Amino acid sequence: MFIAVISIATLYDIIIIQLPKQKLLLEDSDLNGDTGAYTDHRINQEEYKPLLGDNTTLRKTENAPGVVGELLLSFSVYTNGKKLLSTKQASGSLKAVNGIRFLSMSWVILGHTYVFGIYNVANIASFFPEVMNRWTYQAIVNALVSVDSFFTLSGLLMSYLILKEMKKNNGKINWLMFYFHRFWRLTPPYMLVLMVYVPLFPYMSNGPVWPQNGVEKDFCAQSWWTNLLYINNFLSEILGVIVCLVMLLIVFLSAGIISSVNNMPASMFGAQVDQEAYFVDYYIKPYCRMGPYIVGILTGYILYKTNCRYRMNKLINFACWIIAAVVACAILYGLYNPVGGDHILSRDVSALYNATHRAVWGACLCWVIFACATGNGGFVNTILSWSAFVPLSRLTYCAYLLHPILMYLYYLSLRQPLYFTDMTVVWLFLGFLVASYGVSFVVSLAFESPMMALEKIN
Repeated sequence: MFIAVISIATLYDIIIIQLPKQKLLLEDSDLNGDTGAYTDHRINQEEYKPLLGDNTTLRKTENAPGVVGELLLSFSVYTNGKKLLSTKQASGSLKAVNGIRFLSMSWVILGHTYVFGIYNVANIASFFPEVMNRWTYQAIVNALVSVDSFFTLSGLLMSYLILKEMKKNNGKINWLMFYFHRFWRLTPPYMLVLMVYVPLFPYMSNGPVWPQNGVEKDFCAQSWWTNLLYINNFLSEILGVIVCLVMLLIVFLSAGIISSVNNMPASMFGAQVDQEAYFVDYYIKPYCRMGPYIVGILTGYILYKTNCRYRMNKLINFACWIIAAVVACAILYGLYNPVGGDHILSRDVSALYNATHRAVWGACLCWVIFACATGNGGFVNTILSWSAFVPLSRLTYCAYLLHPILMYLYYLSLRQPLYFTDMTVVWLFLGFLVASYGVSFVVSLAFESPMMALEKIN
């Protein structure tokens, strides 16, 4: 059904919309001696996002399609592909976010390359103890904080964009449209991927370790609705800041108490760690993980109040960069001895680390975004704002949904165990990275982009 709709929509777009447009461009060029300027309703809407129910009307030309045409064009591969691959950004965009988003997703895929293959490795008894003793491997062991980077970005962008929107509308906001937009932005691709993945996965491959009944319990027959409702893991300015700080304190206390009572280690990996208890009781619980999100909200508020303009003394700027880098490295590499088994942290120290390190990581990331947005980022901003990151950033959500499926498909199809070496993992990681974004492009064209376009139709 999707293939048929997409095919018809793409033909309609090319034959009815694009070819006449090109004809008009040529006519304008012949008449005026230049390339002319022709903009139809669709192009006007490319960068327009009715986040909060804005009733702004866009200029239409005589070639503008009607409502039915707009609905059909929402599924056009030509139009959606052009949007996805565009490197253009609206003025005032936090450009460094694109680079952070893609690099964080690459980090997630790197960590999962190890985790998903751990039970299909022939030399697991020798390879993992050896790499765990390298201090450089802490970037893999602590890749869990890469997920907290996304929480930070989400909170920051949410508060920053909402405050800007409220400023334009005299402090008013359509909360119904706001929550609908968030639900509509995330849910269709999420549910459609599940719709395809869950029933078809058992038939995608075979092998001695291939799960004949899939990897999801009972084909999600009894639990799919919990994903739909996002419960599967269980107004003043000053007042808003106070609420954020109180919530952050609650997160610190809940994570610290849970860690202390259950005598949890500071890392999910290491000798004699109950990984299932760590994952279920701490890792996936929002009241333990929302710290970076709250830090992001506060940073978005600061960016709004400063209007992304804040020049600071070069010495202070340099000191802030050093502090952020040192603290981030302490979080990332500070567990080298405890994870390697040479030194075991006490229960209280582990609880303190579990309570605070994710929010502190988010704060370090927020400094990078703040510095880049306010002109204090230097070469870091130049790298993170590279235009090539823009289309890759748009595909990150689908890549996050799809890369575990591709890893299951590969690892569970093996006819014999892998022999892990550093070079083997490098090639696996690069393969998963490219495949994840390649498949994400197709899935985004089919599922994500059409739903986003449908929301913009007036």
